[in-house]
Amino acid sequence: MAVKPQAPEAGVGAVDRALSVLFAWRPGEDALSLAELSRRTGLYKSTLLRLIASLERARMLLRTSDGACWRLGPALVSLGLMAEAAPFGALRAVVPPALRRLVAETGESASLYVREGETRLCLLREEGRHAVRDQLAAGTLLPLDRGAAARVLRGAAGLSVTLGERDPELAAIAAPLHGPGGALLGALCLSGTVTRLADARRRAPMESAVLREAAVLSAALGATLNPGA
Repeated sequence: MAVKPQAPEAGVGAVDRALSVLFAWRPGEDALSLAELSRRTGLYKSTLLRLIASLERARMLLRTSDGACWRLGPALVSLGLMAEAAPFGALRAVVPPALRRLVAETGESASLYVREGETRLCLLREEGRHAVRDQLAAGTLLPLDRGAAARVLRGAAGLSVTLGERDPELAAIAAPLHGPGGALLGALCLSGTVTRLADARRRAPMESAVLREAAVLSAALGATLNPGA
């Protein structure tokens, strides 16, 4: 089955074909042969060789030592890192210490979520200290219709608390992070078990901690993103 990226009707055919070569790789794969690339893209081998030559010059593809296969090249890594850093550089620089403070103070897992289309991305994460906890890796995508952080990213004002909404055994507390002009940048979140967070009295200091750190971060991010203000 051909693997082709989504492209507007007015796209450039040669570019679309070159992109289909890059999109032929699947997660975890290393090198692919010409025959396999042809099978996955639906392109003739002669066409593939011309496209591969251009991609090799740009170091987007590298030929293996035996010359029989190709793997994705370092130029793609550089582009990926730049793409990731561009919108989130300030968040990565400012937020991690706040996550560590929240974990030290509450024992629960602390995360920063940002909106990624119709999902939410766990951009930064600091694991909690409890043996039983909400375990999640940075980089995970979650639904935008469930959970405290999802509510914040959908525009809920102030603090959001959910008990068992995304998972019946998990609970979360989230508050918005704002940048210049009040722009919503992300959701600062504490998450743990419903057993620990269901008690309003036990949860109250955690809510205060999230609100405090969200306010501190919003002030810092406003200054960082708008230094001339």
